[in-house]
Amino acid sequence: MWRGIRLQLCLLLAYPILWFIFGPRDPKFIITDASLTQFNFTNHNKTLDYNLALNITITNPNRKAAIFYGKIQVASTYRNKVFSLVTLPFEPFGQCGKNRTISHHIPLKGSKSLVFGEREISQFNSETVAGVYSIDVRLYVGIRVLGGYFKTRHSNPSHKIDCNLKVPLQSSETSANRFTFKTTKCRNDISLQTLKQRAESVQFFLGDPTVQVLLVCIYIFAAVRG
Repeated sequence: MWRGIRLQLCLLLAYPILWFIFGPRDPKFIITDASLTQFNFTNHNKTLDYNLALNITITNPNRKAAIFYGKIQVASTYRNKVFSLVTLPFEPFGQCGKNRTISHHIPLKGSKSLVFGEREISQFNSETVAGVYSIDVRLYVGIRVLGGYFKTRHSNPSHKIDCNLKVPLQSSETSANRFTFKTTKCRNDISLQTLKQRAESVQFFLGDPTVQVLLVCIYIFAAVRG
């Protein structure tokens, strides 16, 4: 009898553990196009004028799990200096099923006061001559996963998606002749966050009242039979 009860307990506890290990995969973010029409730094007033537009595609690689997106923030940096930080004016949206993609056009335009050292200014001048700039884009995304019985909480924009771009200046004849923007896959820097979410899902499973009642019933049954 105890063997059967132990087997039931093992099966009951194994399900969230297996989900913890083999749970839904992270969404994929790809910058399909980047258009840069202005990128000027004026040293005497320490101002960077920019006009950048991005096309981003988000893919849910899971067959069954649905992914819901909350607030999305986009931070653009040059030489580790943030020159643009915007929150996308989108309503929360979801993706269900495999190969469902949603493309977004993100315009980034403005001026930002920045302080560069001599090395950064030298690198900027070199890239200006080449007509191609190294711009890093980081997405802060709030993600919630729903797959079968399990679900994760809707997080704040704490998932970090890093995109390292090489963007040609469209008005530059040098870059027009030598370089075109290449589709760039972004890096999901959310492994720790994913583990945290999966742990929350296990906690959600064990904290469910139905599961708790079932565990108590099994315990009472085992105590009576023992």
